[in-house]
Amino acid sequence: MRILLVDDHDIVLRGMRHLIEDILGDKCHVDGAMTAAEALSKSAVQTYDLCLLDVELPDASGITLLRKIRKKCPDIKIIVNTIHEELWIIKDYFDAEVEGILFKDALSSEIATAIRRVAEGDTYFCRRAEQLRRLISTCEMPSSKELEVLRMIASGKTTDDIATEMGLSSNTIETHRRHLLSKLHARNSAELVLNAVNYGLLPTSRI
Repeated sequence: MRILLVDDHDIVLRGMRHLIEDILGDKCHVDGAMTAAEALSKSAVQTYDLCLLDVELPDASGITLLRKIRKKCPDIKIIVNTIHEELWIIKDYFDAEVEGILFKDALSSEIATAIRRVAEGDTYFCRRAEQLRRLISTCEMPSSKELEVLRMIASGKTTDDIATEMGLSSNTIETHRRHLLSKLHARNSAELVLNAVNYGLLPTSRI
């Protein structure tokens, strides 16, 4: 099995390599890449079976890199490793049909389990990723404009402030706000922000 590790921290790459070699022994060949450019260069000349992908790279967005790697290696299995739990970001990875999702606080034992299962043809999504998938299936996702309005509401801006910043009328902003209240099952702005945080639509650092 040929495996590509993508992470911009050398010490993480080394640790992951040792972990995988412990799991699969001489049944695998492991290559590492610290940038999106390096990952794409390697996948252009070598077909990989599995990729453990850190999506926080300085030279490309995670979803863009994922799609490019899949184009070069159509049968590759991808495990995404991310710090982001925002619902709309995780939805992109589920829509891309990745075989695994882990968050950066995963223990080495869970990483080992994910690699083993995916290598055997199964999938592995950590508990939080499974929770988010259930939310995605039950929550009507706000549009990009609605998300922009939501972030401004969370930062304390008024309807008129948001309208001015977005170059829209106050009536349009109020329409977006009503849609958000309906989609996130909220009765007022305070509950809207709270539900948005609980759904992963707003990281708590924004509040």
